[in-house]
Amino acid sequence: MIIEGWVVLNFFCGLLLVLLLLFQSSTSSIKTGKKYSALLFMTLGLLCAETLGRIGETHPDNLLFLARFGYFLIFLLDPVNILFALTYIDCWMDNVNRKGRRPFAVAFQVFALVNMILVTFSQVFGLKLFYYFENGVYHRGSLFMLRGICMMVFIILLAVYVLIYRSNILNEYRNAIITLPVLSLLGAILQVFVANMDITYAAISISCLLLFFYLQSRDVNVDYLTGVLNRRGLDIKLEENIKQSLAGGGRFSAIMMDVDHFKEINDHHGHMAGDRTVRDIAAILVEVFGQNASIGRFGGDEFCIVSDISDNASIEEKIDLVHKRIKEFREKNGWKEMLDVSCGYRIYDPEDAISAEAFQELIDVLMYREKQEHHLNDRRKNGESRA
Repeated sequence: MIIEGWVVLNFFCGLLLVLLLLFQSSTSSIKTGKKYSALLFMTLGLLCAETLGRIGETHPDNLLFLARFGYFLIFLLDPVNILFALTYIDCWMDNVNRKGRRPFAVAFQVFALVNMILVTFSQVFGLKLFYYFENGVYHRGSLFMLRGICMMVFIILLAVYVLIYRSNILNEYRNAIITLPVLSLLGAILQVFVANMDITYAAISISCLLLFFYLQSRDVNVDYLTGVLNRRGLDIKLEENIKQSLAGGGRFSAIMMDVDHFKEINDHHGHMAGDRTVRDIAAILVEVFGQNASIGRFGGDEFCIVSDISDNASIEEKIDLVHKRIKEFREKNGWKEMLDVSCGYRIYDPEDAISAEAFQELIDVLMYREKQEHHLNDRRKNGESRA
């Protein structure tokens, strides 16, 4: 039995993408992890669609519907995969030149949207713009080549984007990031000029593997337990935000949180329960503040959130929601300990021009002041004398 080359290639690429999705879960709580997962899912979906299309073409008498469905998904979502690659790359860039980079993102979004509209209209109304089937045979439509050229241009544009703004990528990440557009472009070129060699998704899969080894699996800025940023990652984000704020980027906020009665959880329920508590609180913070905020574990049971929120009312609203979610978590576990968080926050004003270290110290003082108040209230509730 002879197995065609595309079957072997698609099988191993699909297996690789599934394994990467399973192994990269440790960074899934931060923005880079979410964008990386989205890129993996999209590439895997397109690879499956290509496989369905191939199967349908091979057996047109009985399975032509698979080819119709598979190729429709490919033509519909191919540009979205490029857009996902752009958003992932953007996660590794600092906030400098954000306005200059914005037109690139808009161009990719417009191309993806226009492509989806045209492909859908072509299929619904039978316009045969990009592809069609006659007597079970696949044919290219009148706009097939134009769309192919546009795809090539946008893949090249992705590489140009990285090269132009490579100074905005941290040195330790730069080489790994560049492999994504370069290998994607190489795969697209080979697919166009080498007959029956469909390796675009294979090239992207290899890029994702390299990104996993050089970034996702050993990112020194990620906390191994919670998947959010660690102290080093938080320091970098805070410095970036202050730099952007001083350059005219406006105000932002930073919030410090310390878990109340964490020691009692460890003492009464064990360290496994303590670890689970830290992970769940990190998940609550990601849920409440969203992936655009920089959320990290500052210490053993301390967290920090660097956010674009710049008014006190909105911050208080978010903090109240955190308290509510932690209460639900505590009640779900049936714990008597008053598990909660003490918070301190401050909005950074560029007119003050204070350093990251001084800003952090101010928030620390505010957090520990609230923590002392919480301890005092606990003593009063327990009938203890004031310390």
